[in-house]
Amino acid sequence: MFRRRWRLAVAMVAAVGLMTTACGSGDSSGNGSGGGGEVDTTATLRAGWTVGPNSLDPHMAVSEVASFRFGINAIYDRLFTITSAGEVEGMLVESWEYSPDGQQLTMQLREDASFRDGTPLDAQVVKVNLDRARTLNSPVVKGLMEPVTEVAASGPYEVTLTLSSPTDLMPYQLAGMSGLIMHPDLIANGDPNMEANGSGAYSVESWAPGEKLVLVRDRDDYWDADAAQVARIEHTAIADFQAFTNAVAGGQIDIGQFQPGNVAAVEGRQGLNTVPVPMGIGTELMLNWNYGPLSDVRVRQALNYALDREAVTEALFPGSDARWQYSREGLPGFDSGLEERYPYDPARAKELLAEAGFPDGVDLGRFIISNAVTPGLTDVIKEQFEQAGIRFEPNVMDSLEGMTTFAGGEAPAYLNFSSYGLGFAAGMVTRSGATQNPAGPTPEYDRLFAGATDSRRSAEEREASAVELNDYLVEEAWGVPMTWVTYPWVMSDQVGNFSADMDYATTWGPYDFRYLTVSE
Repeated sequence: MFRRRWRLAVAMVAAVGLMTTACGSGDSSGNGSGGGGEVDTTATLRAGWTVGPNSLDPHMAVSEVASFRFGINAIYDRLFTITSAGEVEGMLVESWEYSPDGQQLTMQLREDASFRDGTPLDAQVVKVNLDRARTLNSPVVKGLMEPVTEVAASGPYEVTLTLSSPTDLMPYQLAGMSGLIMHPDLIANGDPNMEANGSGAYSVESWAPGEKLVLVRDRDDYWDADAAQVARIEHTAIADFQAFTNAVAGGQIDIGQFQPGNVAAVEGRQGLNTVPVPMGIGTELMLNWNYGPLSDVRVRQALNYALDREAVTEALFPGSDARWQYSREGLPGFDSGLEERYPYDPARAKELLAEAGFPDGVDLGRFIISNAVTPGLTDVIKEQFEQAGIRFEPNVMDSLEGMTTFAGGEAPAYLNFSSYGLGFAAGMVTRSGATQNPAGPTPEYDRLFAGATDSRRSAEEREASAVELNDYLVEEAWGVPMTWVTYPWVMSDQVGNFSADMDYATTWGPYDFRYLTVSE
């Protein structure tokens, strides 16, 4: 009875969304975008997102994903990239190797990258950037750079990192915001929050923090000749889902990532293509173990039993997969034995609460709810939890504000999207940090994490430890993972080269637009 009731409510919401936007006919693609005509190198690509960063400074990103995808990766080249298979590859780095003791990582840089004023992007420039990244009091990047104790320009185009312990993390971390390289003059004399100066093909035409970033291609000597085939790129933040949908339907936005539950309003329209991308991003209720009842693992496990993941996924994230663990199938760390570890069982949830001293259920206070999560999700979770005696009140916030507030320990839980990370272990660095876990890691977590990242061990040994770490997180009910989302990307049929095989597709998502084209 209960499941039928909230499914009907979700269906009614979807129907209203369909009525507010007229239907049309068009093409839908499962593997890649259109853009089959002649490439227009004078074109503008207009990208829409639900959230935009408030700083251009890569090292001051509050959310690596939000900053990276909002065009900052087109301004600044990065040291590494992550393929759609989840493997790290060099970008500014051509080759790299560890010392036998695993305490040093030596990177050979490409020699044809430069800034607009002719300054070469050499080892000294990289040293200046990485020293800043590891010492600046920043929300995320300083923590990611913690394994690095020294950066040396060991040759004109050779950089050597001294590490506090043998770890394979750094190439993955340097594929994110930590590895974006700024002009040293900007660091020394400028304001990286509001100004930009990188070696990428694009510079900033205009910038409204949190709202809009307009980039213009202004050089013909960029080292990657296949990249930057679009003259201008406009990134716009549109927080309201209906406004976002209307912008795509009305042609004000050329490309945008939709939620599975609201793509029907534009899918099939003439002139639009839809590309489904199974990403390493999903919904999760992140928990603050420092908050009273949540310090008891039985209470955390009760929350997991109280959630009907499969029904939630079917109703609100069509085409996606229920999420039982912290690695998606096909990626390192995945353990098939963890699938359906917490089947929907309100009775078992009540038993665990009673064992933990809450026979009449538990009141958990105000949960922070990101304004970016799918409409209706909070209501469904609240109703399901109440069936097991778990009560909370939602407190909706902007996703970046919510992340900061949760990191400060000011709430018991935070409902938002979380990602697999740039790699399994790299993602765990974020998961053990305050933005997803204000209580911090445990000794057992640290032990397993060290085994999963020790560069002296074989790949097989590291993978075994990654699986063991994943098992530990699930057994300890580190959070309440819900859904691995298969995102529909909707775009004009003039947009080319977009596919589920782009870099970052299975980890962060395909947010690097460097090879996209717009046809005439």
